[in-house]
Amino acid sequence: MEYKKAEIANPSPKSTINSYRSFGYNLSTAIADIVDNSISANATEISIDYKWDGQHSFIFIADNGDGMNCDELVLAMTPGSKDPEEERAANDLGRFGMGLKTASFSQCKRLTCISKRADYATVKRCWDIDFVNQENEWCLLDFVSDEIFLSKIENSGTLVLWEKLDRIVGHAKTDNESVKNAFYQEMMNVKQHLSLVFHKFIENKRITIIFQNEKLEAYNPFLLNLEPKPEMGQSETFGNVEIIYFILPHMSEIGKEKYEKTGGSLGWFQHQGFYVYRGDRLLVAGDWLGIEKKRDYSKLARISVNFTNENDFNWQLDIKKSTATPPIEIRRELTRIAKIAIMKSAQRYNWRGQKTSSETTNPNFEPLWKDEITREGLKKYKINRKHPIISLLIAENSKLVNKALKLLENNVPIELILSNQNEDPVYHELEKQPETPSDELIALAVELYKIYVSQGITDSLARQQIMSATPFNLFPLISNYLK
Repeated sequence: MEYKKAEIANPSPKSTINSYRSFGYNLSTAIADIVDNSISANATEISIDYKWDGQHSFIFIADNGDGMNCDELVLAMTPGSKDPEEERAANDLGRFGMGLKTASFSQCKRLTCISKRADYATVKRCWDIDFVNQENEWCLLDFVSDEIFLSKIENSGTLVLWEKLDRIVGHAKTDNESVKNAFYQEMMNVKQHLSLVFHKFIENKRITIIFQNEKLEAYNPFLLNLEPKPEMGQSETFGNVEIIYFILPHMSEIGKEKYEKTGGSLGWFQHQGFYVYRGDRLLVAGDWLGIEKKRDYSKLARISVNFTNENDFNWQLDIKKSTATPPIEIRRELTRIAKIAIMKSAQRYNWRGQKTSSETTNPNFEPLWKDEITREGLKKYKINRKHPIISLLIAENSKLVNKALKLLENNVPIELILSNQNEDPVYHELEKQPETPSDELIALAVELYKIYVSQGITDSLARQQIMSATPFNLFPLISNYLK
């Protein structure tokens, strides 16, 4: 087939540059995209600084990377400057050649880039959307609003300056406290986001991030510094993808202060699931990718998935680098590993950090409560009549005790429990099982043992029935008193 050329359909500069503002970035993902460029340029130190000054507020990201000469800077400022199908270096976190522009324009109307390559002069170029709209031309400016920014680059590196922050501060005046507080809160969100997204780079000392003159600490979502330490599964590799699961310790084992401190910006519940990395850079945090749902009992499960930039198209990476869809063959493995991690999380969560479950290791185990499904498909909770204490009570006064048990079963305060759990899970989750039984519990077990023996039950069977029931089963020490 032979093509016949017709007209050249150049896009309108005004409409195109404004469309670049709508790629769905927020301030945190936009700044992270600029940090990606710094890492790709071999930077070891990256600084994020900002200043509140009403509509004259600014944010800049500076690095000590390779920098650019004039030709390279113009190319970097040109939309679509790189072929997304080009082979990338292993440390290159870019893909589409659009991040600098789309991330910047999503937050500001004036983007200035200052750069210096070793043995070259410092150069600067600026996109001003108001100017492009006025002239309707793809015209870069040799402009910087304040010469002081030029001095921020010494031997080599790049500084990205955002001004006219219309998406963040608009036309607010300096004394507008509401917008000022919102601006500072947004920057704190950025700080948290960067500490998570680049935690592997910070931990491995590949980069140092200075946030408003303060060294940024890494937030590792797998909480490897906790005591007791999270359970770590075997690392599994499928092509260029490495997968490993982590099961966090039960909340009751770490205490309230650490529980609140390690919950991250959204808390333990929201941070469960897959953590998808591309070359150690976090793309997706705490998401089951449609494979599972977030549930309370799975909140201790977190799974690391790390792939190289060779797999970008297989994972359907977007321009913002904030979403990724696993290919079919990997999805099967993720499903399998997710089920293992969730099962382990459920065991630990439901048994409040106990190392073993009597229900699975002892066929004679008698819980105090049982659940059952009614004909209407509803879940109901019943007191176990086979529990040794309950069975003795029934034997003493069957009618009255049975009525009392039914009264309790029909009035389980589920709504109150759920309300407290939703309001503050700390009420329940931090309740720690004591390591030794109370004197009252020991006395109760001894009394129960004597009753069994008086009824002609053998010593060993009496001891077995008691030690197979809640809560005696949690304290093997009690068995020493039953003699």
